[in-house]
Amino acid sequence: MKYNYIAIEREYASGGSEIGKKVSDILNIPCYGREILERAAKNRGVSVEYIEELEENTAGSFLYSLYKMSSITKGSDNAPTVSESLSLDEMNIIRELSGNGPAVFVGRTAAFALKDRSDVLKVFIHASYEFREKRARNLYGISDDELKNVIKRYDKRRAAYYKSNFGNDWKDYSGYDLVLDSSVLSIEKCASVISECALSLIHISEPTRQEAIS
Repeated sequence: MKYNYIAIEREYASGGSEIGKKVSDILNIPCYGREILERAAKNRGVSVEYIEELEENTAGSFLYSLYKMSSITKGSDNAPTVSESLSLDEMNIIRELSGNGPAVFVGRTAAFALKDRSDVLKVFIHASYEFREKRARNLYGISDDELKNVIKRYDKRRAAYYKSNFGNDWKDYSGYDLVLDSSVLSIEKCASVISECALSLIHISEPTRQEAIS
């Protein structure tokens, strides 16, 4: 069995996006993260911030979303809410991108969008609160007064989005193949571990394999 796709979920400021890009560079395959959100916003003619606000404030449940999707398929007049429709757009975008070949997906519950595939390596990145505070402060310019609220808000948004689409707890580690602590291993080591696993599983060209090993 070959794992052609790597789906990374991550705590805010744990370095998941950076890890995804490093894995992308090592394996010489595309990495998609915020690009999915931006493409969905462009398709809808709305701002990225508008979508993020919807995700943060939506109270829809997973079962209700399934009901809505079923209603659409059956031609019911019960149209999906804006947030549900945008979520479907993002899942379709992920599936379209996966058609281009092996790739790394960061966030957006890519594993759920590709749930019908057996070649998805599911990864979760977490870190100590101190590590995340330091990254949020130094890399994102978050003030000390705002650190706690910002970290809590982003984690809550990601957990809610995961729950509403996947129906599972975001931090239920049994749903992942790899769970890595970036504050213990470092960003570079996490990328190395994921790439090492992928190299034995993912379908990549021989030149890329040699380049990654060297």
